[in-house]
Amino acid sequence: MAPKILVVDDSKMVTDIVKMRLEMYGYTVNLAHSGEDALTIVASDVPDLMVLDVQMPGMDGYEVCRRLREDPKFDDLLIIMLTSSDDKSAAYEAGVDEYLNKDIDLLNLPNRVKQLLEL
Repeated sequence: MAPKILVVDDSKMVTDIVKMRLEMYGYTVNLAHSGEDALTIVASDVPDLMVLDVQMPGMDGYEVCRRLREDPKFDDLLIIMLTSSDDKSAAYEAGVDEYLNKDIDLLNLPNRVKQLLEL
């Protein structure tokens, strides 16, 4: 069974690009366009990995990550923060497993997903 990935970004263009890239590698990809939607989806169907943006209206990616890390049932959920923000320390403090820059690392995303899932 293909690993399930949830991509969370308020930009439909970004989610569509990331979904297309990851599906090319055989992953099952679901989308959320807000932090609130992401938490709702995860509560009912926990993915293997989440690709999460920081800057979103309402609840930002840091808060989504903190809330997930506070709940032990999500201990195995891997989180990659894919963002144009430069605040790596805040991302790791929130509990991400990996930090990637949208402008630089987007093409490398499938490789990082594969590496994290194989750990």
